[in-house]
Amino acid sequence: MDQPPLNQYHAQRADLCSKEEPQHKLGAAAILERREVRELRELEGLRLKGWGDGQLDDHFRAQRQSADRVSHASDIYWYKSMKGVLAELDDATHFISPSEPIQFLDVGCSPGGFSACVLQRANQAFGVGLALPVSSGGYNFMLEHRYRQRYDLIEQDIVLYNWGVPTRHTPSSGLRLPDEYRNHFTLVILDAHALRSYSLPAHVTAEEERLARGAYRDALLIAQFIIALSSVQSGGTIVTRLSHVECFPAAHLVYLLDTISDTLVLHKPRIVHSNRGTFYAIAKGVGKERHAVTMARYLDGLLRLWDGEFRRGGPTGTGRWLLPTDLDFVITADDILENYLDRLIDLGRGVWATQGNGLRYFFKKKGIQV
Repeated sequence: MDQPPLNQYHAQRADLCSKEEPQHKLGAAAILERREVRELRELEGLRLKGWGDGQLDDHFRAQRQSADRVSHASDIYWYKSMKGVLAELDDATHFISPSEPIQFLDVGCSPGGFSACVLQRANQAFGVGLALPVSSGGYNFMLEHRYRQRYDLIEQDIVLYNWGVPTRHTPSSGLRLPDEYRNHFTLVILDAHALRSYSLPAHVTAEEERLARGAYRDALLIAQFIIALSSVQSGGTIVTRLSHVECFPAAHLVYLLDTISDTLVLHKPRIVHSNRGTFYAIAKGVGKERHAVTMARYLDGLLRLWDGEFRRGGPTGTGRWLLPTDLDFVITADDILENYLDRLIDLGRGVWATQGNGLRYFFKKKGIQV
């Protein structure tokens, strides 16, 4: 079957928070049209200030180039930084029990800072890490040897896992999450993100490469949620990194976590990337009693999404970007705006405030008046 033209994929996943894209119903503008949210309005003003300043383009371009140059020094930096991030998350929400046994799964674990924090804070913690192999563009694993006896590392690109029921097209010999990990972990951490160093198939055009990287980014996100909902114990905790709480797909995934857990907190660390849109969701008491049926329904929806055009479409036939309707089985954008908006705002206020403060500090260092 002929694939749609490349510009169709531009239109399908342009800026999912943009007022100029009417099919994308979420975003800061949509929220501020319905509610006055001081933290979000101030953040939007700061974002506009940043977008209008040309010197910041050079700054972030240099930052991306530096991040792409993997070295021992950069591995050590990110190892220590991420160790501090998880410590801040735990100090805020107390999901690591120092005196109880913990079985945890760290998805996207390299260079190992998150796992090190859990192992250091909980003497009875035992962990499993899933990491992109270095040969595929992943980070080096830097976990100290004193923790290794309580840890198993699996180097595997998780988007290559076969999540479906074995058929003649997807035989059981395909890569699969080990059966013993299902409903096994008291804590599941999701922090895999699409690295620009990730190895793509050869012989693709520059435009196809851009689209393929976007498709990989979205596949990585969905694969992590499939892993989390498959592997967390009833009553366990899921910690996941998301981006832009006011936008798709983060708003949908926040709702997903909120409706399968006893408590949900959104926290934006101050020590790394405080001026960026990323934040962490900490869902505790996942899948207990009344939440179990809902969680099973969400997992089934994610598996159906994975088994469809999402992983076979796109201009190269290897997957496409997420579309705004792909997570309608969780909740639609209209339902978020009509029935979940106040809760989303309550959860997001601290995230927006922290990013706003981070941007003010960043602009001050760059000599930009706000």
